[in-house]
Amino acid sequence: MRLHDHFRTLHEHRQALHPAAPVFALEHDLSSSDFELLLAAVRGAVSQGLDTRSRTWWLPFVVHAAEIGYRYVGDEYWPLFAQQTPGWESSPGWSVATNRQRIKQWFKQFAADYGGAEPKGGFAANFNIIAWPITHAIIPADLQRQLAQLLFESRAVLTAKLLRDPNALGACLASRTGGYSERFQIFCSNQSLLGQVAAAMLSGDDENSPYLVRSTLTRLVDDLTNERQSRTWLTRAKHSANLVRSSGFLPMNSRMGTADRAQPLTAVTNPKLLLRQEDGGWRPYLDLPDLTPLQARQDQVGQELRNLRPKVEGRRQPLPRGKLLYPGEVALPTWPRPESPIIQLERGSSVVNSLIAEHCSITQGPWWVFRKQPGGLAVEVKGKFVRPGHEYFLVGQLDSEPPALPCINEATVLTEGVHAFDLVVPEVIHEAEISKLSAAELSVVTDVSIRPVGLVPSAWDGEGAVEWLAGEPTLLAVRSNRVTDMCAVTVDGGLPIVLEWPTSKLELIFTLGDLTVGTHEVDITLLNSAAGTAGISGSLSITIRDPHTSLDETTEGAGIRLFATPARPKLTELWDGRASLSIDGPPDTKAELLIVLRDDSGKSLEKAHHSISLPFSDSAWGRLADQELQRRKLLAAYDEAESCEVSVSRSGVGFASLVCERGFHPLRWVLTKRRNGEHEARLIDRTDTNYTQVVLFPVETPLSGERCDSGRPIAVPMSGGLLQATSGNVTASIVLPPDPNQLRQRPSNHPVIRYTGDPLFEMKQLILGHRRWLDADVPADPFAHHQREQVLHEVTTALVSLAAGNRWAHLERKRVPVGGRRAPDVLDKMRELVGQAPKQRAAAQQIARHLWQWADSQTALSEGFARAIRIVAAASGIDDPHTAADFLLPLVTRPGSLASWDETELDRLLKCVLRSPVLIRAARFAVLGIEDLREVSNQSVVGGSR
Repeated sequence: MRLHDHFRTLHEHRQALHPAAPVFALEHDLSSSDFELLLAAVRGAVSQGLDTRSRTWWLPFVVHAAEIGYRYVGDEYWPLFAQQTPGWESSPGWSVATNRQRIKQWFKQFAADYGGAEPKGGFAANFNIIAWPITHAIIPADLQRQLAQLLFESRAVLTAKLLRDPNALGACLASRTGGYSERFQIFCSNQSLLGQVAAAMLSGDDENSPYLVRSTLTRLVDDLTNERQSRTWLTRAKHSANLVRSSGFLPMNSRMGTADRAQPLTAVTNPKLLLRQEDGGWRPYLDLPDLTPLQARQDQVGQELRNLRPKVEGRRQPLPRGKLLYPGEVALPTWPRPESPIIQLERGSSVVNSLIAEHCSITQGPWWVFRKQPGGLAVEVKGKFVRPGHEYFLVGQLDSEPPALPCINEATVLTEGVHAFDLVVPEVIHEAEISKLSAAELSVVTDVSIRPVGLVPSAWDGEGAVEWLAGEPTLLAVRSNRVTDMCAVTVDGGLPIVLEWPTSKLELIFTLGDLTVGTHEVDITLLNSAAGTAGISGSLSITIRDPHTSLDETTEGAGIRLFATPARPKLTELWDGRASLSIDGPPDTKAELLIVLRDDSGKSLEKAHHSISLPFSDSAWGRLADQELQRRKLLAAYDEAESCEVSVSRSGVGFASLVCERGFHPLRWVLTKRRNGEHEARLIDRTDTNYTQVVLFPVETPLSGERCDSGRPIAVPMSGGLLQATSGNVTASIVLPPDPNQLRQRPSNHPVIRYTGDPLFEMKQLILGHRRWLDADVPADPFAHHQREQVLHEVTTALVSLAAGNRWAHLERKRVPVGGRRAPDVLDKMRELVGQAPKQRAAAQQIARHLWQWADSQTALSEGFARAIRIVAAASGIDDPHTAADFLLPLVTRPGSLASWDETELDRLLKCVLRSPVLIRAARFAVLGIEDLREVSNQSVVGGSR
């Protein structure tokens, strides 16, 4: 009854909050002696087989399960539960699966009776039983340090409104977790839980939090502050929260009260246009925006930004996956159309792309104004106004006429779709000139200026737009040559705040406090009491940006930057070549690259040093990885490693690092070696389901699987294979290492790929089969790598042969090296076999002539191949040659990468290929020709230079 009364009272108090807050089982408020009694009662009930009386008094089991969840560190939950609950796995007449479900039902009853918290997010979907006790543990002890760090790093964006609204606070914090561990990100996906815990942790030292009972909050804080750094982080975060609660916006000498702030504008996620002077003219660039704030509105945003390629209006080629997670500029070969979304994600969900389109846009035309700055840079003036005595660059749509003024002269802009003009505004400008500028929607500001002062802002266009980081003082100066008594300041259309103008001064300096992250419009009106009317006015756009620069903080030195594709790759992706790295830095600068494997406690297991030359390309990384990651010492430590840190440094230049985690998975395979030297595979299943299916795909028949028992260790076949476990929408696959002696005895054995049905269906099956082997984890075993590469090669060759015809298939077989040497002239015969029609032969000849130009650049290959097949692609039903190139080149190299394409589009393009085999022959000829060129070239790993 005591627990019942306690939780019932808590429930009533939490329901009175706005919004209502849940109750957690960890808030039992029991003393240590009382909890020992509860634990004894639970153990006694288990030893007696959980009879009917024990099932009626279920509340102690909920508290006990939550306490186990508090100690959970990401391993398997139930072994820890069994360790603390003797007999749980072995009581007579016992059904472990039934009683696990019973634990879940009791938590659901707790939610119904006492307003208990309910699991949400991806973790709850994949772990539908243990998500309950772990949610009610509030935050497991091993994640508390990361929570303290998150609160500390987010202190500058805290507002009184966020501190009053846990749901909004949780959404804000969750959008900032890109650089944290995967387990912590999973915890933060339950944004309401995160917000309630954070609000409680940020409460005053002497305050009772309405979201957690004092004993539980004290316990969390005590455990968290046992570590010095965590204690410092939490103390400083709480100090910032206290300042926010006690302060507000109150300008000096104000005649009116605090303005009622409207919601900030969404322009904080808008990209910036800028121009850079180059040989021959001015080239436009787009400064990529930080789309982090959108993640607070939609959970999918962060995941899609990491995994999908962004398409920028004005650029034909999509950017690499994860590019939006890094700051930087991209050139615009064509001027973007304002009516089209400036950024979209290739094959992104309609929800995320609609959100990006709504909150990410450029200024509308027909004219864009850029103020020239020293160093050949021109930044956009979004207010489209100019000042006397300054120089500007005007960019206009081709059908727009520039103002007919002698100070405007035609200029060169290095992009398509617009024309450009230089504008030098004279010191004295007349009304007629102002009128002509106004006709082009350009305004002239002459009598009042507004500018930032004090701490140098993050960005200032010299006219009407300024940016500060959250937490920095927003100090402004208003200057006027006219007699002024007062200055009325309005923020975001709120109530005006009237400031007295200093006597006999030309300038008024004041500060705006409590501006939230976002874009705010500040309007200034100068008043003259003698005249009795409002005087001149001006405006300024102030953007307050989140202090963090991106979703993923992978670089720490300004001189060196490290980029990954995909952004924040897994350890397995880095190891088996599915991820690529590139490093930017001062040209021809030597730097030290360090690769460190660490265990789950962060302890270093093995290291590898390498000297590189900057910049370091992704192809150079690929060659380095092929050598370094397969060395014996690193391979020996790989299976035990939970993370890999790649860092690059040069004294006096900078430092950058990237941490790749193995990741937290509902299903995971573990390989062990028996005493006789053979391997066996064991599945760690955390999904809490009884319907996990396991299929073994032998190397000999890699697309045909056989069912296995998921609950028992599985002996690895002598020739290796692939194991795939599936539970609902969760999948885990691993390539199995073969017996090396088996490979030596049968070196000529190859996987057998059979297909007999409809060609379109068979090609799609081959794509899916390739994807299965491509995405599978590979252990630190060179023979497992060999077997996987052999399977991928055979599947790709089978797919090409199916579409290209028997004669081409014969050449593919002849090209297989015998005794380490290829048959001569195969590539020449492939060129001849691409097609017999004149236009087809011309395409093959164009490809052959340009292979050497495409060998070192994927972009050059894609662009050049698109030009070569333009005519034959159109004749085959693919009007856009770039679409054809983007499809055909992966189809003949990594067909599994096409499995995520839209099924309707995939079917259409495959039908075009089957109808016109010249397409796939041309693509295969191009990639095999480049492959041969690379084999004979002597490329240096260092720096990626030839």
